[in-house]
Amino acid sequence: MNSSPSSSEAPSEAAHPEDILLCRVSCESASVAVLLHPTGNGARLLLVSERTGGRALLDATVLDALCALTPSAATALVRSAVQEGTPA
Repeated sequence: MNSSPSSSEAPSEAAHPEDILLCRVSCESASVAVLLHPTGNGARLLLVSERTGGRALLDATVLDALCALTPSAATALVRSAVQEGTPA
């Protein structure tokens, strides 16, 4: 994980000029940019897949719910999402 990005490294995927790149999280099969995205109702995390271009905008409620997942529930959630994205 690259934990020391500078604001000059903001990815071209940034949807808002005020988005701030916080870090990139990478492994063998994925790389995701994590940006702080300001909204009228407070900051959100904008996750951008550098492999697929997919995006997710997460607020504190969603992040809190993710924290409550057991490891097996998180694995099932990821497995389901990966299978949905796989052509039949």
